[in-house]
Amino acid sequence: MARVAAFRSQLIAACGLAALAALGAAVFADWRAAAVAAALAGAGLVALFPFAGLLVATAILFVGTPSLKLTYAPGVVTQFFPAMLLIPPLCLGFLARAALDGARRPPMRRENVSVLAPFVAVVATLHLLALGWAPHTDFALGQLATLAFDVLFFCMLVAAVSDARRLRALCLTLAASAVLVCATMVCGALYDWAGTVHLGTGAELNFELFSEARWGRIGGLCSANQSGGFLVFATFIAMGLAVSSRRLARVAWGLLALVFLSFVVVSGSRGAILGFLGAAGAFLVLHAPSRKRLLSRSTLLVLALAVAILAGKPSFIDRMLVGFGYSGPLIFSTKKKTESTSNVSGSGARFRMWKQALSVMADRPELLLLGLGPGGFIWHTREPEVHSLWLAFFFDLGLAGGLTGILGLAVLAATTARVLRRGPPGSVRVLFTAVAVAALAELGLHSAIDHDLTSPVSRFAWLYVAVLAAALRLARREAAAAKPRPAPETAHEKRLAPACLPGGPALPVGPPGLPAHALPGPARAGDAAAAGAADCRA
Repeated sequence: MARVAAFRSQLIAACGLAALAALGAAVFADWRAAAVAAALAGAGLVALFPFAGLLVATAILFVGTPSLKLTYAPGVVTQFFPAMLLIPPLCLGFLARAALDGARRPPMRRENVSVLAPFVAVVATLHLLALGWAPHTDFALGQLATLAFDVLFFCMLVAAVSDARRLRALCLTLAASAVLVCATMVCGALYDWAGTVHLGTGAELNFELFSEARWGRIGGLCSANQSGGFLVFATFIAMGLAVSSRRLARVAWGLLALVFLSFVVVSGSRGAILGFLGAAGAFLVLHAPSRKRLLSRSTLLVLALAVAILAGKPSFIDRMLVGFGYSGPLIFSTKKKTESTSNVSGSGARFRMWKQALSVMADRPELLLLGLGPGGFIWHTREPEVHSLWLAFFFDLGLAGGLTGILGLAVLAATTARVLRRGPPGSVRVLFTAVAVAALAELGLHSAIDHDLTSPVSRFAWLYVAVLAAALRLARREAAAAKPRPAPETAHEKRLAPACLPGGPALPVGPPGLPAHALPGPARAGDAAAAGAADCRA
């Protein structure tokens, strides 16, 4: 009843905020005043319902346009996205909720703390220190603002997913967000929308659909590579939801996973496809029950994927070939040369930009130890990102950052493998397995050639890390709670134990309170001790 009363009071406050926003819009009769009133009302709603607001932020995290774009030099920009606007009220709401629930907070145990908490703290601290030798202070501050959003989002998501119901709600949110990604990709295939509102020198509100006509690839409201990677992550989540569902729901989730995978092909992201194939193959090799069940249907899956590629994006085959060094004439594309052959995209472009950054660090040996600083890679190469989460630690933070990244990924991988081997019971195990395989695809494989730590696309890598850390924290807690405990000793066992120890006191065996001569058998203490020793030997 207390929960119902609290929810009722929050709902009344929410209705009051909405009425206040409508009143402000009617009184001022101006779209700017109405926008401010609506923003304040939305912030109040998010603060009142922080977990629901966090799910909304997760659902729109992929939105990369519209955005506030700050340009420092050609090719060097900082972008702020709609999801970032929800962080301040979310922090306020979670802090208020923590203050109110402080007395009922469970005791702090090892399984209730994320294994990545020290890793995230070290990464944030190293970036703050690296601000001292960043090549451009204002741009570095913009990168740190992006990192602050990512870290706060990580902390709130890990802390908020406290039970199986919330983990399922998070997975449903990711699936719904993937449906929105697919819808915007359809818009990107049909339309070419773009617009800019200049706010001042180097500052503008930017909208640019990642469309086929403009980019030659389809991403919708974010880049094609990030759309493809997000849909791979959502594909495994949908598979996990299918396994944990029944009858028609299982079929529906399975079909939705196939739809997500088809749109991965449409995005043309080679790294996303390789991540999916590698993670799915590793799961089949390591999980024997699924291997026997799925390998019998793998032919159908391969045929369906081949049909999806040939029908929807046959040029994807050319992209895969060129991405791995093929330099001959293109087979399925209308044009006979691709940008990958001129080191504009693909593996050649990545090696070129990494070599350029390494040459800058070689000219100044101290940068090999310290790194280029926040945004230093982008400043020197004029590239939008590092294009490798693993290398971003080294390029941003030097050798210390590289070792931190290796250690953090090793701890995460070892802890995930240990929990998967022992495993929590129930639905948490299924969803955690799905999240772990999805994270292997994106963090373990795709991240080798994509993602970043502080650039605008870093929010995707941090999302995958946060979802895995949240599921891992819950799985560890559930596994610890399900661990069988030894039964307490009875009073009779406690009286028997000392007599079985070498040199232990000679205690009679029998019901408490009876004298030795009342026991059957030996009547003296010495005889009782001898009998007890004989029983121990037996």
